[in-house]
Amino acid sequence: MPSSQIADYELGAILGVGTVGTIYEGIESSTGQRFAIKKLHPGISSDKLIRARFQREMTILQRLQHPNIIGYYGGGEADDGLLYYIMELVEGGTVKELLEANGHLSWQVVVDVARQICSALQCAHNHGVIHRDLKPGNLFLTKSADVKLGDFGIARDLTSSDLTATGLTVGTHAYMSPEQITGDAMISGKTDLYALGCCLFEMLSGRKTFLGENFAQLFEQHLRQKPQHVRELVPECPQELDAIIDQLLEKDPEDRPFNARKVQGAMLQLGEKYDLHVERSSDGQSSDVGADAVTERGRLLLQQQIADRLRGREQPQIGWGRLVALALLIGGVILLATIFGPKG
Repeated sequence: MPSSQIADYELGAILGVGTVGTIYEGIESSTGQRFAIKKLHPGISSDKLIRARFQREMTILQRLQHPNIIGYYGGGEADDGLLYYIMELVEGGTVKELLEANGHLSWQVVVDVARQICSALQCAHNHGVIHRDLKPGNLFLTKSADVKLGDFGIARDLTSSDLTATGLTVGTHAYMSPEQITGDAMISGKTDLYALGCCLFEMLSGRKTFLGENFAQLFEQHLRQKPQHVRELVPECPQELDAIIDQLLEKDPEDRPFNARKVQGAMLQLGEKYDLHVERSSDGQSSDVGADAVTERGRLLLQQQIADRLRGREQPQIGWGRLVALALLIGGVILLATIFGPKG
């Protein structure tokens, strides 16, 4: 088990900066293993509400031990007075970054991602936790194409008092359910299911469910406008998947699927119906894998896209300006060699 003491780690590169904290790479001194360490920003570390939210996030992550939720290894207060916690380092980027690189994802990939997200959501909901900020940027990817739900900073813990005042709107505008927008105190796990519908729509189509130019327009659309069918934008999307997304995006929570497990089951039913042929990369053989065929095919495609994106990120990017400067430099060297070089 990794150490929970920040003094046992060497802080490395900054991996991300959020509104309340910075995430660093942390190398455990005794083992050399790499983790991620989230620390509160110094400028807001004395704010009692922010500290309470940060501590609530640690409490939630400690409870939610699941393969599709970011692993938590403890935390506390550093010598400088800043709260921190140690977590799993996930190196494949996020679904948001994958969408930025590819524009959209194939429906087979989306089915596999949805299956994994639903497993994480069901675990959270079983423990009385509503994420409230499900979006592509909070869906982290391992190099082997595991999806990890992260950032529980504004999660609602139904087992304790809420830190958000009644009637206050919290979340990310493009993914907020109608009841979340209106500040309903009685929100349930179906709020996360609505956000899941928004995520699946975006993954398939490459655009958000609603395209309001500001939060007021977005709120109005989430509250009153019927979303477009994703099949109108992505004809190859199976009708069953389109119907699931449509149900997830229902305005009334009671009209959405019963729970995340129900949606996960629907993803596996898609696998059973389409029963795709899966290539086995290890020995060159292929076989049908029944209900998991679509999700396994999606996993292979997702793993390849993650690898391609990481390779692209590692390649040095040379802009046109640098190319021109390099060409001028080479030309100058050739000219000087011609003028001052030995005469034949």
